[in-house]
Amino acid sequence: MSKALELERPRLLTDVVGVRLREAIINGDLKLGEQVSEAQLAQLMNVSKTPVREALLRLKSEGLVEIHPQRGTFVFRLSTKEVAHLCQFRAMIETEALREAMHARPKALVKRLAVLVKSMRTAEQAQDMSALAQLDMDFHWALLALCENDYLRAGYELLRYQLNALRHRSPISNAVSSHQILVDAIAGDDVTTATGLLREHIQDNEPRYCIACGVA
Repeated sequence: MSKALELERPRLLTDVVGVRLREAIINGDLKLGEQVSEAQLAQLMNVSKTPVREALLRLKSEGLVEIHPQRGTFVFRLSTKEVAHLCQFRAMIETEALREAMHARPKALVKRLAVLVKSMRTAEQAQDMSALAQLDMDFHWALLALCENDYLRAGYELLRYQLNALRHRSPISNAVSSHQILVDAIAGDDVTTATGLLREHIQDNEPRYCIACGVA
């Protein structure tokens, strides 16, 4: 079919509002646990309340906001138990994804992770915490991107945005060293060591995430 027939559709206003609100939560412009008002957000963004309401419903499905009838809408904030559960679930998903990626595409995996660690080194030297947080996310997402199990990726989507928000609020101090040791184990085709290091790495993040949520 001719591409001349294809229409370039403008982005829906709800999409634009959703992207901006998601960025505001992840980057910390909106605080964890903060109550947000549809009317105030609509006024700040110079839009009607309808796209804001629809965007907030989408963000609820991503775990970024909680909507309580009669009480209002709040940016998510996790309890100590919820942080533990998030890390437990994350470890289950990521270690299995790593195992599959090492089996299916080992060379591509090592190449992509090595590039990300190199970028981490540059960001670490520049003390660019925001870039480090994003590179940390990209590193772990690469495990999912290079495994062949769509269900693992779908499972990771349940926590992806919450995890990104927590990362930006608690940047890792030893990003290069803690990720390079993983790359070395993967390059050595040592699945047992690599998955063990990954599980330990994830568990080490739990106290930082509790601090980010104000429940330490």
